Amino acid sequence: MSRRMWVLAVLAWVGVVIAGSALTWIAIDRAGQQVTGSPASTTTTQPPVIGTVGPPPTGPTPSAPGQSGPSASTSAPLPTTSPSPTHAPTTRPGTSTPRTSSPPVTRTETRTWSGTGGWLTVSCTGGRATLKSASPNDGWSFERGDDAGDAIEVKFEGGDTEVKVRATCVAGVPQFHVESSTSGGDDG
Repeated sequence: MSRRMWVLAVLAWVGVVIAGSALTWIAIDRAGQQVTGSPASTTTTQPPVIGTVGPPPTGPTPSAPGQSGPSASTSAPLPTTSPSPTHAPTTRPGTSTPRTSSPPVTRTETRTWSGTGGWLTVSCTGGRATLKSASPNDGWSFERGDDAGDAIEVKFEGGDTEVKVRATCVAGVPQFHVESSTSGGDDG
């Protein structure tokens, strides 16, 4: 191979390395802009979900209606803040980084109630209760009211027994109030 061919091969290789490096730096710069929140970024982030609900609770159910209480959900709360960058975002000449204040993150607490009629899971965000899920046990049925509001009511019915569960938010935490009644039907 002649010397001229070697020089052309080396120049071609250098050109490929320069082009590849330029593309890599462009990709890194764009990713960095999204992380630091510079004006080129148009995406917004949502606060993390706290207290997500897992599968329905398992295990023995209480023998008498209304003897169970709330149990904490099995998932641990996620952090509500993200770490601040240790360096200031880079700005280009002639541009400025707009600073917007984000609304405070309201914590969401989730609890599950389980009794002879079934189970239900409620989340509280401040004073607003939201029914996440409900399920009757075998041989039971249920009726539910509104899925969200100041209070959530679910009524479990099985045979001649009725169990009414009312969930409210007390200091941002679901509290369950249970009423049980039996209707004495005459079969004679």
